[in-house]
Amino acid sequence: MKTSKLIASVFFAALLFTNSKAQDNSESDKCVKEGTFIIDGFYGYPYYIGKYVNDISKDNSTSTDYTMVTNLNHLGGKFEYMLNKVVGLGLEYTYASVNAKYNETRTVNVGGVNQLQTTNYTASITKQRILAKVNIHFATSKYLDPYATGGIGYKGVLAKTDNPYEVQDTQDLNQLLNILPISFRLGIGLRYYFIKNLGVGIEAGLGGPIIQGGLSLKF
Repeated sequence: MKTSKLIASVFFAALLFTNSKAQDNSESDKCVKEGTFIIDGFYGYPYYIGKYVNDISKDNSTSTDYTMVTNLNHLGGKFEYMLNKVVGLGLEYTYASVNAKYNETRTVNVGGVNQLQTTNYTASITKQRILAKVNIHFATSKYLDPYATGGIGYKGVLAKTDNPYEVQDTQDLNQLLNILPISFRLGIGLRYYFIKNLGVGIEAGLGGPIIQGGLSLKF
């Protein structure tokens, strides 16, 4: 429910901004048009696996003592080429990562005597996605570029640990996380170009980060 409300909010914001800036522009005055190249760099939130690991680290009922959890969330980039004034084709790449440092205490036998031994370990889960995308641009003005987007592609997830007791569990986790190595994206976004070739953008959608925002360069 929260996700659908967020996407709807971005959609209506795009319409409101577009209407507030509405002008009788010629095609040459619009910020994107046929033949325009668009490159975006963005930060996306959230990375749900990272959020899950972070929540576990704060759960006092777990036997593992987490000393640090770093959730990078998503970093990504997009490239788009405008086939005409409405349709753009492009690619999107995202990288997400969570790293955890933790201690585990185990009973080990040393010289015939059982002793408690605490060892420091590190573990990480990273995800990479690359998608082919189609963007549909509507109500484009001199400064604003609202669009709907859809895409499909490949997803790969890799879990790693230096804990020798969890090698098999890590292999099983990798198999589970990669059962369906397909990624998708459906969303709606808005770019605002405050100068001719540079602007900012925001996008909300399903598949990957719910919300992403960053800089946009066009030429």
